Amino acid sequence: MLNNNTSTLRQSLKLAWPISLQSILVTMLGMSDIMMVGHLGDTAVASVGLGNRIQFVMLIILSGLATGVGVLSAQYFGAGKSARISPVIIKTLVIGAAVLLPVVLLTFAFGDLVVGLGTTDQVIIDTGKAYLWVTMPSLAFVVVVIVFENALRGLGQVKFSMALGMIAITINIGLNYWLINGGLGVDALGVAGAAWATFIARGVHASLIVFWLYKRKHVVFPNRVISSEFYDKDQWLHLVKLVWPIMLSLGVWSMGTFVYQLIYGRIGTQELAVMSLMAPLEGLLVAFFFGFASACSIMVGQRLGQNAFTAAWSVAKGFAISAPIVTFFLGLLMWSLESFVFMPYDNLDEDTLAVAHDIFMLITFGTCIKVFNMTASMGILRAGGDNKHCLLIDFSGMWIIGIPLTFVAAFYFALPIYWVVLITYTEEIVKSALFVYRLKARYWLRNLTVDLPSTPAAAPNKSS
Repeated sequence: MLNNNTSTLRQSLKLAWPISLQSILVTMLGMSDIMMVGHLGDTAVASVGLGNRIQFVMLIILSGLATGVGVLSAQYFGAGKSARISPVIIKTLVIGAAVLLPVVLLTFAFGDLVVGLGTTDQVIIDTGKAYLWVTMPSLAFVVVVIVFENALRGLGQVKFSMALGMIAITINIGLNYWLINGGLGVDALGVAGAAWATFIARGVHASLIVFWLYKRKHVVFPNRVISSEFYDKDQWLHLVKLVWPIMLSLGVWSMGTFVYQLIYGRIGTQELAVMSLMAPLEGLLVAFFFGFASACSIMVGQRLGQNAFTAAWSVAKGFAISAPIVTFFLGLLMWSLESFVFMPYDNLDEDTLAVAHDIFMLITFGTCIKVFNMTASMGILRAGGDNKHCLLIDFSGMWIIGIPLTFVAAFYFALPIYWVVLITYTEEIVKSALFVYRLKARYWLRNLTVDLPSTPAAAPNKSS
């Protein structure tokens, strides 16, 4: 038993640390825009922060689509049916394009109205709209990246994605410094420079992953864009049935985070700037444990594909218990490094920084419960296809509990921003209770591959 536990821990760490590092880099990709416009003042920070939050809604919905690829990839690999992965990727990319295109067009048509939901400051509206016009279309590159990354994770191949993430963040930071501040014949572009840096970095990222998979003739890279499986209605229905609850669940959640941002923005520009600073810092903590949730999903999914349900439950239980405990100690570390964390924002207003320091402590330790919920949802329940219940839990906690109470705290009782943020955590408390109940019910212990339409299987590809 001890050897099995040690082997499981070793495997989880091997999978988790590259995914965690990559997730941190992705978070820093958005965080770098905010950090590097910090010297331009509260308005620039608020504009980029609000623009990123609007993008975040769409990015999370598309991530739900890619998560479905990861779930199927892990179970296909565990069942020895890796040849079925690439047809799923083609279908997923088509769905992603169909979802993203109308949103990009609406952003061009009504960008000022969308940004205006979160602030009455016209300067922020104009700057945020311009930022969105450049960065929202670049989500097409992100779709390509996250779909292939999730497919690779399902096979347990994670280091390559981590390496590409490092390249992307390096390009983004370098271009941010150049385009925001100007130089080498280019005028200082300010917030617009941050937007173009993000666009270019995402484009390079997508190009590199496609080129590498193509040159390696990797099993997840489609040999043919259109094949007989592309027209198989049963396979389309199976994929849609799997991903729509994930996309809707994450969409409900990401829209809720946007509503929270709207509430903060309507309180005032300073409050919006503070929460724009806090969002990526909280994201770093969550990103660190996203790797462990992903490793949990891979390991649980592969065991479910092998019908090893007892082993899947053992892995799930270990992750659910350990994740929030480790988060607490990481939170202590971040709190001890608070002065270092806030160094990039020294040029901001002193009152803004004072409020940000107070909320930083709250978010640092409040993240523990968020990490547990993320592990339960993304790492365990969705690995077994229990997506509809994740949707119900997310909706109940956020839209029935969290958002109404936050709205009342902000606008009826007119509480300070610290107490408003504290009340948002009622959502996480309710969700954690519901997730615990669902985990113990064990309805998620299911092999999804047995429900799939029959197609020729192939041995797992050993490419890495």
